[in-house]
Amino acid sequence: MDVWRLVSAVLVVGCGRSDALQYDWDDRRVLCSMSIDDRTGASWERIEEQLALARDHGSVAVVHAHVPGETISLEQIDRVLERARREAIETVTFAELSPAGPPRAGLALCFDDHSIGAWYRIRHRLAAHGARVTFFVTRYHERTDEERAQLAELAAAGHDIESHSVSHLEPIPYAAEHGVAGYVADEVLPSIQVLRDAGYPVTSFAFPYGSSTRDLEAAVLEHVDLVRVGAGSCPW
Repeated sequence: MDVWRLVSAVLVVGCGRSDALQYDWDDRRVLCSMSIDDRTGASWERIEEQLALARDHGSVAVVHAHVPGETISLEQIDRVLERARREAIETVTFAELSPAGPPRAGLALCFDDHSIGAWYRIRHRLAAHGARVTFFVTRYHERTDEERAQLAELAAAGHDIESHSVSHLEPIPYAAEHGVAGYVADEVLPSIQVLRDAGYPVTSFAFPYGSSTRDLEAAVLEHVDLVRVGAGSCPW
């Protein structure tokens, strides 16, 4: 047994056929994601584990980063995408997960927040890998005309544009003060609508800081097909 299959076998024994950070092309609507920002401590071994699971079980490894060249090195992006290519793991966007497409080994690589200029500067790097990714955008209303044009160009290249809230406030404290309905009304719905008005068919919402509750998830899922949370809020 080669080392990749050994790693996968150990994981299967330890946590069942599908790890919590994998999407199994099933009816799951809450997807859990792992940060791969190497400059804030991401573990390459953990990334390898997730890619091994995706490869061996035809599932999707869900990962996210933030600012290319700052929170994640360009070398890390290349390393992840090259490993996926070598293992015949297809990059997939959140739009392709909703509704679920044909099951296959996938990597759902996401970039969060509003560093559109930095995302735009890696467009040729992504293209060189044949990679399509998802950009979860926050504070869209504050973006410049140039940034909005860059985001549109990324979408035209096959990348997915999804919602990450209006102002990137922490969901749980906000809901505690204003109610779940208040969070949805203030931070979720306007962020979805402004992107749809710009021509992006939003299907998904990523909670800021990956932080959520089951009540928040249920409320947001009334308006989108999928929500993304972090490992600390993962229900699986």
